[in-house]
Amino acid sequence: MPEEKLDRRQRKTRKAIYDAFEALMGEQHYSCVTVAQIIERADVGRSTFYAHFETKDELLDQMCREIFDHIFEGVNEHCVTHPTLVTESLEGKLTHLLYHLRDTRGGVCGKLVREGEPHFTAYFEAQLDVLFAKSGPAPASGVPAEFARVLLVSSFSHAVSWWFAGGAKKDPEQVAAWYIAQMGL
Repeated sequence: MPEEKLDRRQRKTRKAIYDAFEALMGEQHYSCVTVAQIIERADVGRSTFYAHFETKDELLDQMCREIFDHIFEGVNEHCVTHPTLVTESLEGKLTHLLYHLRDTRGGVCGKLVREGEPHFTAYFEAQLDVLFAKSGPAPASGVPAEFARVLLVSSFSHAVSWWFAGGAKKDPEQVAAWYIAQMGL
């Protein structure tokens, strides 16, 4: 159910479930987190959890949608963390994405990319494909657009994984600039 259609009590319950899920993923690998742990940490009943989500994967899917809908839309009036970041260029959009991966949901997004969690990574890479299709460079002469995007998506996804493996210590602007420079964009 979309967040805007939930009443206050339902939003509070959903937030408790999200917070519990995020905390658990911060402590252990996604594959080790169980619905029972989420329910216990969120202090909700089993039927309450299942009224919101059918599975743990659906919970992650919904979380991905909420995160990536904002990240890939670019800065707008709802971006409270980086409202002055310029996102017209591809480099600006990638920088914005890196900030959100690092700062959203306590860095859990970055952890999921670094761990290569298949569900999250597939969603992330599908959204990157759309971003590169809209804002990426034209492919070289004779190179299929889909092939060019696969290279851009996989290389950026691996760059993000590398960045998080190193503790995401470099500024997002620096990482985006390195990517743009290295890819010759």
